[in-house]
Amino acid sequence: MVEDVFGKCSLRREQSWERKKKFLEHLSASGNISEAGRVADVRRSTLYLWKDTDKEFSSQWEEALEEAADALEAEARRRAIEGYDEPVTYAGRVVCDPDTGNPLVRKRYSDGLMAFLLRAHRPARFRPGAEAEGRSGMISISISRDDSAL
Repeated sequence: MVEDVFGKCSLRREQSWERKKKFLEHLSASGNISEAGRVADVRRSTLYLWKDTDKEFSSQWEEALEEAADALEAEARRRAIEGYDEPVTYAGRVVCDPDTGNPLVRKRYSDGLMAFLLRAHRPARFRPGAEAEGRSGMISISISRDDSAL
């Protein structure tokens, strides 16, 4: 009977570790605690108990959130600098190339994301009010199809 109890405890620890691992993997991808808990099939209250009582898990939790934030920042930077393709529409319909039948797309860039990233990484120069201190937050971006123009 004692072996039964130890066997059950060992199994529960192993199952808990598997759920923790699944939670952390999804948390690093999504950055969403509730969603990661649902994927791992663990209640929020249990997650926070584990976080409060397990220093290693707590540290891994914080690292997973940092990884999720890094992924968001990388995507914001990509959209601001490399842009993204947006289908051309007319009267609510996607316009297609008459020769190929493929949808026409135009490259879009996010000036808002660019400004946000500059304020985050160069706050002394691009934060609101920097103009009053004699530093302009204005930037000029020229986009050309010809790389030699750069």
